[in-house]
Amino acid sequence: YHAGRVEVTGFKVADATVEGRPDEALRLLRHALATGVDPVPVNAAIAAGLRTVARVAGASRNARPHDVARDLGIAPFQVRKARGQLAGWTAAGMSKAIAAVAAADEQIKGGGADPVYALEKAIVTVGRARADG
Repeated sequence: YHAGRVEVTGFKVADATVEGRPDEALRLLRHALATGVDPVPVNAAIAAGLRTVARVAGASRNARPHDVARDLGIAPFQVRKARGQLAGWTAAGMSKAIAAVAAADEQIKGGGADPVYALEKAIVTVGRARADG
């Protein structure tokens, strides 16, 4: 029961967050923090995920992933992944989510008293922004 360790990266936390699974993201975050992952790169991964989804949302849905990837300067797998994560996002929701991650970035990097709380709050806010639009 207690054997083994869950290896979690900031990217797994970010994927769960961007996909609208805040409960899972918080669970993964706890595992990541327990194994020594710092909140700064986790927040950066969430920000990168949101940016990629926002950029891919602006591209033609009929365009091939390779073409979109070339135009955006990212890998084709990132386009396919972002298209899968795009469901449920609105422009207003994405705006709220990006603002929440930016606020958390400031709090995590010394502007707040508790970086972990700031990151947890951002994850919950992003989940709500995706659900509410």
